[in-house]
Amino acid sequence: MRALVCALAAALGLLAVAMPASARLWKPTPDQLAQDYVTVNHNKGAEGRVVISWMASPIMPSPILKQLLDKYVVLSIAHTRQGLDGGMVWDDVQGVQLSDGAGQPLVEVKPDAMPPTLVGLIASSDATLRQTTQGKAKVHWSVWEAGSISACGRGKLVVTYDGEAYSFDTPLPGCPK
Repeated sequence: MRALVCALAAALGLLAVAMPASARLWKPTPDQLAQDYVTVNHNKGAEGRVVISWMASPIMPSPILKQLLDKYVVLSIAHTRQGLDGGMVWDDVQGVQLSDGAGQPLVEVKPDAMPPTLVGLIASSDATLRQTTQGKAKVHWSVWEAGSISACGRGKLVVTYDGEAYSFDTPLPGCPK
């Protein structure tokens, strides 16, 4: 049940960051800083908006999910743009690559090899987002073997998509010092 609540919270968080307006946090807690840091919003002008979210262990309250997210890098990417009718159009996301700070590629986990907990988490998050967007949302979810990437270790996660290299420096905010 707790995993479902976390999945719903993550989906709602993704939806919230996809909104056009955002504000800086006032007196943020370490957990809030971590949640803010693991999401990248890229306003690409006429090319739309890309939102990348790393579901990292420091943002999860569940010990079971923390263990899984230390072993795997779970990523969601949404690419939206304004349609001719003024509504939001969700583009298909393809060609995502992940690497560490030294340029070593991460290995993507095939859907049939994913742990069931992650399959459920992704399915719940995706279903919630689709429901809140009347079935229009297209979010690309991927799971990768963490390799040298550790949310609370020194390093960098690099996500290459649509001609951009988005990076997350680690350790993330909210990690024990």
